[in-house]
Amino acid sequence: MKVSAMRIMLSTVAVLAVTGLVNASADDEAKSDVTVLTTETFKEWTAAQDLALIEFYAPWCGHCKSLAPEYEKAATILKDENISLAKVDCTTAQALCEEMEIPGFPTLKVSKKGDFATYNGTRKESGIISYMRKQLLPALSVLDQDSFAKFTKSERVVVVGFVEDVESPEYAELETLAKELRDDVLFGVVKSAELAKEHGVAGPGVVVYKEFDDGKDVFSGKISADELRSFIKASSVPIFDEISGENYSLYAQTGLPFGFAFFDSEETRKKLEEQIYPIAKEYKGVISFVLIDATKYSSQADHLNLKHEWPAFAIQNQTSLAKFPFPQDKDLSKANVQSFVKDFAEGNLQPSYKSEAVPESNDGNVFVMVTDQFNEVVFDKTKDVLLEFYAPWCGHCKNLAPIYESLGGILKQNKNLVIAKMDATANDIPSAEPALQIGGFPTIVMIRGEDNAIVEYNGNRSLESLIEFIEENAANSITYDKEELKVAEEEDEDDDDEGKDDKPAPKVVIDQADVEVEDNVAHDEL
Repeated sequence: MKVSAMRIMLSTVAVLAVTGLVNASADDEAKSDVTVLTTETFKEWTAAQDLALIEFYAPWCGHCKSLAPEYEKAATILKDENISLAKVDCTTAQALCEEMEIPGFPTLKVSKKGDFATYNGTRKESGIISYMRKQLLPALSVLDQDSFAKFTKSERVVVVGFVEDVESPEYAELETLAKELRDDVLFGVVKSAELAKEHGVAGPGVVVYKEFDDGKDVFSGKISADELRSFIKASSVPIFDEISGENYSLYAQTGLPFGFAFFDSEETRKKLEEQIYPIAKEYKGVISFVLIDATKYSSQADHLNLKHEWPAFAIQNQTSLAKFPFPQDKDLSKANVQSFVKDFAEGNLQPSYKSEAVPESNDGNVFVMVTDQFNEVVFDKTKDVLLEFYAPWCGHCKNLAPIYESLGGILKQNKNLVIAKMDATANDIPSAEPALQIGGFPTIVMIRGEDNAIVEYNGNRSLESLIEFIEENAANSITYDKEELKVAEEEDEDDDDEGKDDKPAPKVVIDQADVEVEDNVAHDEL
């Protein structure tokens, strides 16, 4: 939800804040190590700080409330390192938050002498501290005998390169990657041959030191940014550990497919650890294997098309979101899982797609799309398809429904045009097309005839705007009764005001980032 769309709500909350119904008391703020900034103090304060982190928040925001204690603890630790943490209440500093282009709450920004950058860390005390400490260091720290031991134990994961000198090609590759990944991983470099020998490294090499598994991973390939990038990301997560909201983002950053092993008791957990750990070790760098508590995250099993029968296992591709559930009528033995994983790695498995039943009759104004019909209808090059992805619980979708129904009726005579809708909570999208990966509800796209080019609709939700979009993007020309359109628009205006202005209509955003970095998840989703 954008700040500009929230001005009325924010103004109301601001009034409450003045009366003390929302804001923390002055005594609490006086004890805090987090500086409270206002529109009047913001620019002067940020310009004076060498390094600072600023949270833009709203008092009513649940995620902001969850962040508050973690942010406070991080501020207390970092203040002794000349790193300041501050916050801005966007209900009382609306103009400032709009100027800073704050898209939602909480938003965190790193400031260096008033120059701002997006904060890309987690919302936990340890993550905030780690991320901000990295901002103080050079991208690539030169290590010697005195600093080596401390550096390799300073973070849960650090990368150390061993090179001959700063003019070597290996140093150049390390420096390039260190700059790219500086927000995620600490990089150090050793130029001393003696120090390298002391730590078992002969010639140019790279070692990832970490607080888990065997304590370190030695890179054996040619030192190049491309090869090292994949190796470091794979080495940055345990071979087989339990996943939760707190550590999800660490696994997500690898980009590797997930191998979810669901347990519902200590007994099933131990059984999975014994059976799957050797497989996870063998396929390290190919799949991120994780244990997941089925009693907390049962909806994740639903998402992966698994029945609530434990233990269970499924693989999901992070890029295409394709799902590969292990057949639950087979024994979840080490041999069977090994074979299943091997087939996945070799590209021999077909993904599983959830679908509602194909409607017996589908001749209404709006075509009801289900997964089992998707490719046949959507990618028919003889027709243009306007497709709405919706959720039954989405308020904006409910508001759009009568308008979309009218649209289908007005354009029904166009035989080369399909006006369709799909319940995206009950049907998977059987396509890896990035343009068909849904980020919010409702999402409307045009799949054009002839070339199947995909164009997302971002206008307001009036009949006139929707028809204009179709006319501009469809491969086939359309006809309609302008008088019928006029009457329908007048009826829609009487019923609802949502589509009257020229701004893009709002969506219910599917934002898992807020959930993924929280370990006190309010619902059972990762």
